Amino acid sequence: MTIDILPKNRCSGCAACFNVCPVNAITMTENEMGFFEPVIDKNICVECGKCEKVCPVLHVSHDNATEPDCLAVWAEDSLRLDSSSGGVFSLLAEYILSKGGYVCGAVLDDNFFVSHKIVNEVSGVKSMRRSKYVMSWIGDNYKKIKDLLDEDKLVLFSGCPCQVNGLKNFLGKTYVNLLLVDIVCHGAPSQKIFRKYLEETYGIENLAGFKFRTKRYGYNCFTQIATLKNGEEVGRDYSFDYYEKVMHTGLASKDICLDCPFAPAPRQGDITIGDFWGIAKYDEKLNDGLGTSLVLLNNSWGKEIFSKIQKRIKMLKRIPFDFAKQNNRFGRKINAPNGRRWFNTMIKSQSFEKSAKYALKRRFNIGVIGLWYGRNYGSMVTYYALNYVLTKEMNQSVLMIENCLRGKEVEISKTSPRKIAQEFYDISARRNVDEMSSLNFYCDSYIVGSDQLWNANLSRPYKQTYFLGFADDNNKKISYGTSFGIPYTGTEQEKLISSYNLRRFDYVSVRDDMSKEICEKDFGVKNVAMVCDPTFLCPVEEYSRLAKKSNLKYGEKYILAYILDPTAETGALLERISRDQNVKIYVILDEPPHLWEQNLNKLSLKENSTVEVKREVDLFEWLWYYEHAQSVITDSFHGTIFSIIFKKPFVTKINKRRGAQRFVSLLQPLELMDRLFSDLQEIEAHINIINELDYTVPYEKLDKIKEYSYNWLKTAVDAKNYNVGDIDNG
Repeated sequence: MTIDILPKNRCSGCAACFNVCPVNAITMTENEMGFFEPVIDKNICVECGKCEKVCPVLHVSHDNATEPDCLAVWAEDSLRLDSSSGGVFSLLAEYILSKGGYVCGAVLDDNFFVSHKIVNEVSGVKSMRRSKYVMSWIGDNYKKIKDLLDEDKLVLFSGCPCQVNGLKNFLGKTYVNLLLVDIVCHGAPSQKIFRKYLEETYGIENLAGFKFRTKRYGYNCFTQIATLKNGEEVGRDYSFDYYEKVMHTGLASKDICLDCPFAPAPRQGDITIGDFWGIAKYDEKLNDGLGTSLVLLNNSWGKEIFSKIQKRIKMLKRIPFDFAKQNNRFGRKINAPNGRRWFNTMIKSQSFEKSAKYALKRRFNIGVIGLWYGRNYGSMVTYYALNYVLTKEMNQSVLMIENCLRGKEVEISKTSPRKIAQEFYDISARRNVDEMSSLNFYCDSYIVGSDQLWNANLSRPYKQTYFLGFADDNNKKISYGTSFGIPYTGTEQEKLISSYNLRRFDYVSVRDDMSKEICEKDFGVKNVAMVCDPTFLCPVEEYSRLAKKSNLKYGEKYILAYILDPTAETGALLERISRDQNVKIYVILDEPPHLWEQNLNKLSLKENSTVEVKREVDLFEWLWYYEHAQSVITDSFHGTIFSIIFKKPFVTKINKRRGAQRFVSLLQPLELMDRLFSDLQEIEAHINIINELDYTVPYEKLDKIKEYSYNWLKTAVDAKNYNVGDIDNG
């Protein structure tokens, strides 16, 4: 068993596993957000299990007091002025050094990188003072500390409680010459984010120094000073500095920092230190504006060492630990803004300040309009794919817009699209069609999704929502693969208004020939692109990952029948195919649960049939059935698409009621028209083609279409705002 059993978002980055590995198979690498995480070289790893055994998250220490002695402390004024709080760390460090010992603490170096260093001189302690609102790099310091301890050297280690627990687990035994000091920690951004902030705000090449927690503006945790090489000092405050905001709100913290197993008592260090926020509520005389330390003495060793520095303490007051809990972080969980998801997305390719500002003010690059909440697998997977491509591959923050008809109820169930949405999307507040214009404050641009959203029968109840009639002129407007589905049936007035709004779009694309013709000939829109369905743009590996969430297990071979419009004739055909092919057929129907029995009855299957209809299939299971099917029979557009995505032999019956032209537009460019049939009799006559399909040529065609479509969408997303009408007018 290795450290790989720990989910990456639960890793604290303490590097205990890196230090303990006997064959150097583990490296600490930066993830996308810049946090250090272990990566195991499987070619070197000997599966000794030591990395798992030392992980502090998997093995949290609970050997200290649950009700420690709690103190409010001042060191002398000169020391407090050069410290973040009351100066206790410096007193402890100087005592250890006076005994010939060593101190290991976090240092912000000349390259503005925060890492733990080991010093044995008092001059080295100064750079360890003050808070550093950055996740520190531990490196191989645990090994170095062990070497010093084994040489009977006295060592003080100061760090976050996860780092202290990591060192304890790495050492594997108690050393009487080791003093562990943990800090009251709130979590912190990564080095990568800190450097991005410095570069954008000052230019790192212009910086001579940087200090968090300066007391020039009073005792607080919200101010900082950057010293430029020209001698200028620039002060910034939480009220307008976005690094301070992301730090103190938890916006840029790791998941584990927001749900920290080390924050409550018993603490990890022999001594815990931090700011005693709120101490004036207990006794206003205990806050003189120069800084007050909170000190917890967690065991007898901590008490003994603390007694050695008491002669240098200016003020000491015992405080009930319960009071300290009220204003300081001793609870496991803290709340962070719900904008963390899109901050983590935007920061990969957009500026630090924009990413932070949008996340904190709930503003998005893109609002997606469409039936992502539609109660069918096609809608669910279409919008999942579009959201995935925009967020994971194009690094855009995306708001899935909840446009609804007044009075409609929200259903949440195992198979509900809202269950998927809650897990993966950022969702707007519910708005009816007359309230949509309020979205313009939250979204820079809009994308109308790939669905029959311009079908007059569908769009009419939603007025001009799907033509973005509510959007301001300065909001960029894009359609991706949107469709009319059937010939346009709206009134002349509806056509006039819709045509006007569609010509306000900056970029228009559709997914079928008929929709392109309607846009160009009936609505007067030029430069209409033909793109593939967004489901093709999402990697098949992502669908496989989702399918694994189903917990289904592969057994006998089967044909999958995904049927939208079941009939007795369809049921009889499936039974004959099952018998003739000597294979089980699993059927998935695509209707809300309350109609499932009704649709099952429409198939009129015999008792003991080898055709089995699956009930309450969620999206993960739907994908699993596709991935593991031998072949597919369907009357669904997206059922056909996923046969192609998973490279399954298939036959498709044209579903005229739901739009026939889109099947042709899908299959003709891929040279797969021999798989499309107008009735069940044709399918039965050609059913043997379901046993094999060579995807070599279709994928050569598809790859080119996907490349064009992806590049078209990326160009539209990245471009500055202008509208199609402006282009058309020269």
